[in-house]
Amino acid sequence: MATLTQEATVVQTRLFPESKWMEISDRVAGAFRMTPDERERLSQGRIAKLIAAIPFLAGCEDAERTAVAHLGTYLLSTRETKCYFNARSEDGASVLERLRLGSNFKGGDARIIEKGLCLLALNMVSDYKRDIEEDERLGKYNPIAACAWNFEDTVVDLEYKIVSVVCEEMDKIAPIDAIPLDFWAL
Repeated sequence: MATLTQEATVVQTRLFPESKWMEISDRVAGAFRMTPDERERLSQGRIAKLIAAIPFLAGCEDAERTAVAHLGTYLLSTRETKCYFNARSEDGASVLERLRLGSNFKGGDARIIEKGLCLLALNMVSDYKRDIEEDERLGKYNPIAACAWNFEDTVVDLEYKIVSVVCEEMDKIAPIDAIPLDFWAL
């Protein structure tokens, strides 16, 4: 984990109640015609919950609409349409560029939004690191294997940004030490 040379910024956030998460995940699961097992994995998914929580915790306008839209984009990236979301060499410019389709927020605290996106990016780069051999075998582009992103430097940068902003509610949803171990897909 990154070591801070300055104090972290403590940010007052709004809450993302479990009841709101269950309502959103249930409706989105219904819209995607998920099986009972898929519904359960969605409702228990740390990445999915973080995606939905960011606009609420940051106090964005239209938080519900944003959460549902971003969650829908996430699910499209994990299902039959995932081939359209695979990394390409053009994505190598920025690790956060890979998240752009699910990172449109109206208003809200930019520090909380960045912390959430950096947590998602940390999960993503860790997933790419785990998948190097499999991606090579499948002929899939992998930005870590292609040296577009230096894994260690990217992780240090992301961790620094994550711990620089204290948001207890987000830390409960997506602890920095657990998020790299999660898989992107449900």
